[in-house]
Amino acid sequence: MPAVARLTASPNFSLCQAANGSAYVVGEVEPYPQYWLCERERLLFALFGRKGGVPVEEAMKALLALRPAADPLGEQKRIDRAIAGMVAAGVLIAPAGELSRYGKAMARDYLVHRPFPTGLVGHLRRAGGIGGQSRVLDLASGPGSLALALAEHTPHVSVMELSRGFVAAARAEAKRRGLALGAINESCNRLVQLDASFDVITVSQALHWLDDVAVCKGVCRTLAAAGSFFVIHAAMDLPESHPLAHILGNRTPLGDKLAVPFAEQVRPLFRRLALLFGALDAPDVERHDPAHARAGSTPIAGAGISLFRQERPMGEGFARAFLSDRHIAVLGQTADAVQRDIAERCSVATPDQLMGAMDWAVLHFRRGAADFDWAAWSPPEPEAIAYP
Repeated sequence: MPAVARLTASPNFSLCQAANGSAYVVGEVEPYPQYWLCERERLLFALFGRKGGVPVEEAMKALLALRPAADPLGEQKRIDRAIAGMVAAGVLIAPAGELSRYGKAMARDYLVHRPFPTGLVGHLRRAGGIGGQSRVLDLASGPGSLALALAEHTPHVSVMELSRGFVAAARAEAKRRGLALGAINESCNRLVQLDASFDVITVSQALHWLDDVAVCKGVCRTLAAAGSFFVIHAAMDLPESHPLAHILGNRTPLGDKLAVPFAEQVRPLFRRLALLFGALDAPDVERHDPAHARAGSTPIAGAGISLFRQERPMGEGFARAFLSDRHIAVLGQTADAVQRDIAERCSVATPDQLMGAMDWAVLHFRRGAADFDWAAWSPPEPEAIAYP
């Protein structure tokens, strides 16, 4: 019997059927896993699909009633193993379980040590024309650093975030600051299913976790006339002498940084998104895509790229706000051991030694924009912005 007494089918997974009739579930968030189901597992996924979850014993009894077995005790053991396997794969979860690799434990450090730059907030407000009546949606918002900053200027800001812990933290922080903040606890890959309209949509440091085709389809459906879509891309830049370069530097167990200038990382991303919007907003596309609710609206096109550079401290708190349990697993150490090592390295460093930099790019797309010539774009010197 699983340790959790009540389980529910994870909303991250959708039930599918192959051409030969075989059933499987597929994850709708990165890394998009597939989990093939035998008949026993297919029925379990359906039985646990009730809102609020189902007691494990109740689901087992229901399954035994649906599929009477000559050997009930043996079948019960097989059901136990099937449930355990589905729990291990994340297909079945506790009803209040976390849906994301990021959760509430990281939220405070994230808000304190990874604040969204004030200079970028001002840029977004100016470029997006954000005023007191603007309707704003921040995708994959984490604990709401950007959304909370924009909520200082309009009461019509909402976050769309998969992590239940981050949504709860954003709501709590908005209440603490006396700000209005809407919240949608959902995968941003399902934006196309949202029946709403926004003047500005943002996604910061998160598009790489999402299905960009699904996100762009959702933006086409929900972005209002003359509305703006901003993709904020960022990269850390730490000197090799930095105390945390072993986990946040250019070559680490978590992955090597791209060995190309930051601006040349941005150009292909802008190109891909511009081409996506051009295809999704092609004339008469609604004939082939009935969900394209903005049929007949002015197409979305690239409006420009802005570059920024921010010198900032990157110490123990920043690392805590960056490293998820999955990152720590890759390091091959316990969480306590990793945190002790980080604390020791940072404790003997001077403030100057803890300084690093963030490169930021704001990719702007707008309904009715004249196509930005990304191929001829000559990257300017990035604008220096303060911390935070």
